[in-house]
Amino acid sequence: MRNIIFFLMLCRIHATCAATHFLKGFFTAGTGLGAFPDFVAVVLVDEDAVAYFDSSIKCLQTRQQWAENIEETFTDVYNELMNSFMQALKSFWKEHLEPHNQGIHTFQLMFACQLDDEGKTGGYRLMFGVDGEDFFTLDTRTFTWIAANQMAEDIVKQDQNSAENAAIYVKILLENECTEALNVFIHYGRESLERKVPPEVSLLRRDPSSPVTCLATGFFPEGIAVSWQKDGKDLHEDVELLETVPNENGTFQTRNRLTVSPADLKEHNYTCTVGHNSLERKIIKTMTEEEIKTNLDPGNFSLSAIIGVVVAIFLLAIISIAGVMLWRRRRVREL
Repeated sequence: MRNIIFFLMLCRIHATCAATHFLKGFFTAGTGLGAFPDFVAVVLVDEDAVAYFDSSIKCLQTRQQWAENIEETFTDVYNELMNSFMQALKSFWKEHLEPHNQGIHTFQLMFACQLDDEGKTGGYRLMFGVDGEDFFTLDTRTFTWIAANQMAEDIVKQDQNSAENAAIYVKILLENECTEALNVFIHYGRESLERKVPPEVSLLRRDPSSPVTCLATGFFPEGIAVSWQKDGKDLHEDVELLETVPNENGTFQTRNRLTVSPADLKEHNYTCTVGHNSLERKIIKTMTEEEIKTNLDPGNFSLSAIIGVVVAIFLLAIISIAGVMLWRRRRVREL
């Protein structure tokens, strides 16, 4: 899904405020998937997977040690919520889509919110997809639906009232349910979520004619700045900054490639500068024959896949579970 992929990339671009935290939910439902669960939900906080649910286990599981301390009332409420959500998706599929579609199909939903230490909220996102293609996106400025194709547009037109009501419910869920859940996670996981781990920086090159890669890895949090300089001046040409991606141990890595000729390398001074909020001073690597590690292909470095395919749901499914979610939220507040 193009919009969702863009959103995931955007979330990794240099976070400037370490006290701002993000919650992202990735849900997927499908038919004809064989042994693979027909419903999977993953919740991430600042790129750490903290909760998991699928239709086989039917129970919310924590994925971080600190999350195991979250109050039982909270997990019970969201465990029931996940089961209700799963049943709503199945019912919607069976009633509205199954008679017209056979074979393997997937539905994705991604939602997100953010919260900082001053209590400021925002960063609301909601996207739907069907069979890997964009379907609906919620414009969170106006809380109206943006249809990605004719089928989605027809669904909105068929029942405008339902579409408007669904947008209202989603607004409440993002501004209340999502931020309240994120606040709980921050309370229990602040020490881990706000840890600072400095990067390790290396210069790599496959052979003398290949681009030189400045690799920064093992850092946390995610926001980082990696740049090239030529004789002390920032370089923007012949530079390729790659996406920041997670490592398997919960840290991150990124790469910045510079294409430079052997002649220029001899005549000029090239440096790679890395800035990160875990560092008192920026790391500067000077491009010399001694500093560059050769016979290494940066593309072979182990990268973790971004957790979670996202889950999509249609308007009627949202409305069918909205009442349950709001009722559960009131119940949590009363407890």
